[in-house]
Amino acid sequence: MHQEIKNYKVYRMSLTTLSPIFIGSGEELNKSMYVYNNREIMIIDERKLIKELLLRKGLYESFLNECYSGNLNLTNFLEKHLNGYKDMDIYKYKIMSYSDVKTNLKFNNINTFIKSSNGKPYIPGSSIKGAIRTAIIANEIYNNKEKYIKLFKDRNTIINLEDLENKVLTDIFSNFSFKFNNEEDKSEVPPDILFKFLYISDSNETSLDNLFIGKQYDFSTKGNKLNELPIFMEFIKPETEFNFTISIDRSVIDYFDIKNIIRSLANYFLQYIYCIQTIQNLFLNFSKNNVEIKYKPCCKLERYSPNIFIGGHNGYLTKNILYSICSKLRREDNVIIDKEEVVNIIKHYFNINIKKHKHLLDYNMSPRTLKLTKYNETLFNIGICNIKVEEELC
Repeated sequence: MHQEIKNYKVYRMSLTTLSPIFIGSGEELNKSMYVYNNREIMIIDERKLIKELLLRKGLYESFLNECYSGNLNLTNFLEKHLNGYKDMDIYKYKIMSYSDVKTNLKFNNINTFIKSSNGKPYIPGSSIKGAIRTAIIANEIYNNKEKYIKLFKDRNTIINLEDLENKVLTDIFSNFSFKFNNEEDKSEVPPDILFKFLYISDSNETSLDNLFIGKQYDFSTKGNKLNELPIFMEFIKPETEFNFTISIDRSVIDYFDIKNIIRSLANYFLQYIYCIQTIQNLFLNFSKNNVEIKYKPCCKLERYSPNIFIGGHNGYLTKNILYSICSKLRREDNVIIDKEEVVNIIKHYFNINIKKHKHLLDYNMSPRTLKLTKYNETLFNIGICNIKVEEELC
């Protein structure tokens, strides 16, 4: 921090996963990097494997030849050449898979969860901060809906949703009388400067045992179908708890009061839940008629209410302010969304030719797809968590 700690209010926070979450590292495990054994994925330690191969005459050379050919399937190679490989000390870690990574005899790549320099999963502060940013912008729009709807419909002022977000941040920022050392003109200040007064630490690390491998499932309103996608990821299990800190510069405490932040998150989460009720009800009916399918949106824990989406693969609308500018969305009663208005906003933002995208008019709803993964033989929504204040530190 660039100022003394006395200039900040600091809170110890908890983040509890209520459904599986995925935050990508940007890396993939291919068939030459893991072994598949009866729903267990064993991630190879290359150094230990090579040491083991060198103990056996000619085996390291055979291994290299298959590597150079580009056809190395590590599971098949070890089954053929290395007796007892399953119990050897040649793995970084082992994870249970609740989806078969083998599709048509092909081993699929696995997207890995972000890990620290110690090789342990954690939640980056930037992921939490991004969710808070979206919720605060959405809340500001909702509370001043008439103003921002008017702005958004003026193509000369606001071109897209990003422009609208920047306008909202500029409006919020203008309410504060900050003093800059270089006396820069406020009109030239980047809109996101407000969030430089909010510091969010990375979370603690968690055990690799809290990871599992899952496949992405999409339930689509088009034909009411559950589609299995060949996308495999390392997920954090539900009911995993992390801790982190939020530090708020006292100069913005009126706006970034911790209660206001938690309230903004809860309101934004409820807004999304209202929006997906129709498709979620369709899927509940679908699962009731398919006895082999078990489904629940998230875990229901006594001490935790869902109030935030974290990570990726949980749907476009969990990351933007699209519904905040719908004039007929209501929080205080049942959801009321003007279908035509939503379609017009989507057309406006994406410059869509509606005649080529007739599916946008199929249902009085959006989103049209529910993002899911399987854990313990049950399908869950992806990315649902709870954030709460545990302690005010100073």
